[in-house]
Amino acid sequence: MTSQTPEFIRQTDAPLYPDVLYNRPVTRTGGGRLLIVGGHSGEFSLPTSVYGYAMAAGAGETTAILPDVLAKLLGGAPGTAFAAASPSGSLGREALGRILELSEEADVVAIGASLSNNSDTAMLTERLMAEIERPIAVFDDALVALRQHPAAITDNPKTLVILTMTEAFKLAGALGVAINIRPHAGLINKLEIIQDLAAASRCSYAVYGTEIIIAAGGPLIVTPTNYHLSVVPGLFYGVLTTFWMQNQASPAKGLATAAYLIARAGEQLADPGKPSAAELTRALTTALKQAEPF
Repeated sequence: MTSQTPEFIRQTDAPLYPDVLYNRPVTRTGGGRLLIVGGHSGEFSLPTSVYGYAMAAGAGETTAILPDVLAKLLGGAPGTAFAAASPSGSLGREALGRILELSEEADVVAIGASLSNNSDTAMLTERLMAEIERPIAVFDDALVALRQHPAAITDNPKTLVILTMTEAFKLAGALGVAINIRPHAGLINKLEIIQDLAAASRCSYAVYGTEIIIAAGGPLIVTPTNYHLSVVPGLFYGVLTTFWMQNQASPAKGLATAAYLIARAGEQLADPGKPSAAELTRALTTALKQAEPF
């Protein structure tokens, strides 16, 4: 465990890296291709949410690959593909080939949205982490599926992990990282814990809650945001992954800019305590327009 005070940069009213906004892709091809892996027969709203916010954030092409038990319900919906389901209705081991095939056409693969947690899906997730050659964003149920093999996530420098502080505690425990929880130390203690977790990893992190904390090389980047937004995890997964995808040469800059836009979108809401998907999408679109440097 490190004893050093974390070095960090605070981002508030202005973006730290306006050049990321200035150089945003202007074509669908430039926006990148995102493949979302997740969903099960009883829950597919989160992959749909990630899809919607990724597109609103400027992803060029997004596809959600879901268990084939949903094909009768969702077949023909834009941006959907299907792969073999497990007996429980989640993506099963037999889905591996189809997902790997689609991943070859993607710039980034996002794994975890309502992926479910059973032995079939856990084995599939392990194989995907080992065999996908593209950068991978990991969140939600993928963190649970891989809890016995956390290094499959953290040892890959081409991986982004998006998680809450509670999930960060669990991941640190799974990795055997000793952390010092100081209940009254507030933000500094959070930064200490994330710094220790990042020091034991090769991946990048985006931790969201009352602020978004980016650990992607260099000093930590902190962006205060409305904590009510945490009830809409798809917003964080979709926007952070999209800007990370579009800024692979400077991941910290891309993630910091995504955090800035999420925070500004939260300020646009009339009732931040109960944000709807439509309201958040409009707020994100407004934040993007307001942030344009021209």
